[in-house]
Amino acid sequence: MSVLNNFTVSVAKGLRRLRHKQELREVVPNASRRKGNTAVPEETKLNMEKCLIVSKVTRYEYERHCHENLSESELEKVLRTRGSDYDSMLKTHKQQKAFEENVAKSLRDMGLKVEMASRLTYNDDIISWCDVVVPCGGDGTFLLAASRVRDANKPVIGFNSSPQKSVGRLCLPTWCSNDVKGAFQAIKEGRFRWMRRSRIRTTVTSEPQLLETITPVDLHTLHFCRYPPVQNTHEMVDAYNMNSRQIATNIKDAPVSPTLATKVLPFLALNEVFIGESVTSRVSLLRLQIDNGAWSHTKSSGLCVTTGTGSTSWHFSINCLRTQSVQELMKILHEEYKVPLDTAMEKAREVTEKYNQKLMFAADSDQLAYSVREYITFEEWPTPRGLKVRDKASSVKVKSHCTDAGLVIDGSVSFPFNDGTEAILEIHPEDSLMTVHMDEKRP
Repeated sequence: MSVLNNFTVSVAKGLRRLRHKQELREVVPNASRRKGNTAVPEETKLNMEKCLIVSKVTRYEYERHCHENLSESELEKVLRTRGSDYDSMLKTHKQQKAFEENVAKSLRDMGLKVEMASRLTYNDDIISWCDVVVPCGGDGTFLLAASRVRDANKPVIGFNSSPQKSVGRLCLPTWCSNDVKGAFQAIKEGRFRWMRRSRIRTTVTSEPQLLETITPVDLHTLHFCRYPPVQNTHEMVDAYNMNSRQIATNIKDAPVSPTLATKVLPFLALNEVFIGESVTSRVSLLRLQIDNGAWSHTKSSGLCVTTGTGSTSWHFSINCLRTQSVQELMKILHEEYKVPLDTAMEKAREVTEKYNQKLMFAADSDQLAYSVREYITFEEWPTPRGLKVRDKASSVKVKSHCTDAGLVIDGSVSFPFNDGTEAILEIHPEDSLMTVHMDEKRP
């Protein structure tokens, strides 16, 4: 079995185990309800009078948006010259839009009001209008939709628009995508179970004049490269120097405030919050405080803080072990330390899967999991100093000593997070996301 297959098996087994625990909690719902979380409904009834479909921005739409001044034939020429598959891009776009129209038609046939929004038009006003949010795409579209829903009683129900290409673990099962009308009928009749997913609230503290500059940047509306297109070298240098002088002047002229200001970011993280330098080759200098413990200085490739939902994705990828590594460790213990061990590949795979499954935890957990990526440690044998590179916590405080860092929510929205800025990452019951769980097989 390849390393990739082993990775997939570990995730699949872990998800089955988590689903089983979730189903047990659903049988006895009070067992999973935290104190103060009174928003969980008792019965599976859903008000769907006004539905908001959040559409996926396809690659074709993105290119069309970036080259809005070009005709269709000119855009095709640009894409083909670049080496992109224009025909496939357009075909995928049409399939996506046809799927969204099918979802909208199914809802309207049920006598429901329907509005549609994209990443560019999804805002608080239209979210307030609807009773339920229906993202159509994959996990990325689901995360986009979930991040801006502040109402714990407003469900987000996702459809995977390309089940043949991707799993979309946050979305409804594949059969729902293949039979949209049947899925909505099952939901209308209450043939589902409510599911709560915890989300991370981020509270930022900084000097008032700096806090005003902490505004979101939608990473998906930027070009695939964070750097501007290549220009004349002298023009780039002049522009850089002018910008640097302006920033220095603003900082120098800004009055130093004796007090700090605080604000809660308007996005809730369903998967993870990542903090680190924007240029990945640069070391991220961060101070961390775990659960009101001692502050620790860290040098690393950044910090990733995840929910139970996110524990199956990036958190798992950062921390999972590979069978080859485990087998080599077992051989060292057996051969050099004379520990009686079966070092066969199958036994190493079994140990690996048991270890990896413990990295994942329930979606409604009130705990966070943090990972310090590629932590540069200062070891003092036999007692190393510093914090654990990964662990669970109730809260994580982070203070930045970076020069060009970002605080990124669900890989989608980035906030500047530079020297002196502090953030508290926590889970609050009232921030949980309401969604539905349906069986993998048609009910």
